[in-house]
Amino acid sequence: MGLIHAWRMQRLVSDARTAFERGDLTFIAGFDIDTRRRVSMKQIRREIDLIINAVEPIGWECVSVEPFLASVKIDFLRQS
Repeated sequence: MGLIHAWRMQRLVSDARTAFERGDLTFIAGFDIDTRRRVSMKQIRREIDLIINAVEPIGWECVSVEPFLASVKIDFLRQS
């Protein structure tokens, strides 16, 4: 994992924590897939799992993962 990836993950977790503390009911995360190089489905799944495992302990529950062109959108709902 490179420094840029670590910084982006830290930012994502910080945004998720802020949204949860603010009382938001939903949180949306996502990432773009680099189309300039070959990216395997295994790498994409690993990234999805990494994001879900980082955000769910805060109090969010993953409800959907949706691919869109060269990106992935992950929706979370506040756990009750």
